Amino acid sequence: MTLDDTAPRIHAIYAVAGDCDLFEVSLRSIYDQVDGITVITGYDRDWSGTERTSASTIARILSRELDPEGRIQVLIDRETNEARTRNRAMEFAAPSRKARRVRQQSDHDSMMRPPDYFLIIDADEVYEAGAIERLREYVRAYPRRRYRIAGIRYFKRWNWRVTGTEYSISLLRSDIRLPYLRRLCVPVVRRGAARIPWMPRRLRSIALGYTDIPADVVCFHHGSYVGPRARILEKLASFGHADEVPADWMARIWDGFDPSMRNFNPAYPTVYASCEEVSLGALPPEIRDHSWPAGYLDR
Repeated sequence: MTLDDTAPRIHAIYAVAGDCDLFEVSLRSIYDQVDGITVITGYDRDWSGTERTSASTIARILSRELDPEGRIQVLIDRETNEARTRNRAMEFAAPSRKARRVRQQSDHDSMMRPPDYFLIIDADEVYEAGAIERLREYVRAYPRRRYRIAGIRYFKRWNWRVTGTEYSISLLRSDIRLPYLRRLCVPVVRRGAARIPWMPRRLRSIALGYTDIPADVVCFHHGSYVGPRARILEKLASFGHADEVPADWMARIWDGFDPSMRNFNPAYPTVYASCEEVSLGALPPEIRDHSWPAGYLDR
């Protein structure tokens, strides 16, 4: 947690549907770096109504196993839309002034300090030590409404890294909400204006509606398609783009995966153009030193 009262306060928002193994590593990677955490989940269903349990995750949080300091807020939600679920969690974590303006109830009661920014994080995203502090300093220097953060992507095992990075909206000013998942639809004219070479950084951010944080400042490790076969099948069953995934993708690509393969993303093949092997020593300790179940990391 930040010790500097002038630094932006960052509160993490998790919308969880399963992925207990990955969530533990993700949570531990940010727990001591953020000012608060809210976890929202459908508990036994995902947003499409498909059975997908988060019971063990919630039990471990409530037992203090994953939350020794008791700083995590847990919400059970029956929403049918992922973006709306996150927005509701943000409303809970940063309520209106009228909701916060109450009389002190006891000597133990303290005034609520709402966050300045929300870190939108998925259960399969891992940050390295010091990453959130660098993020905090960047935001203090370049205050904006929305930021995108680069994700380093992995496929099948943490040992295989997809070439290049992919940016997602991951940091929002606390009064901003998400209209759709972690992307924005930017009109063509505004995208074109943002490409003008002499366009000042602030005007470029206004045109696009977001600011890209340089990958050398902060990035996260994204295990979206990492893990045993059962996890990937479960993921695809509730995937927002499930109708765009070829019926034979699991058998043809996942089961027959070869590092020489090209264009192997299930819905948008060219997004995963190629991959490279990552040695154990090149992985961050948050991933390398964890005791993973079978199917996540080849040692």
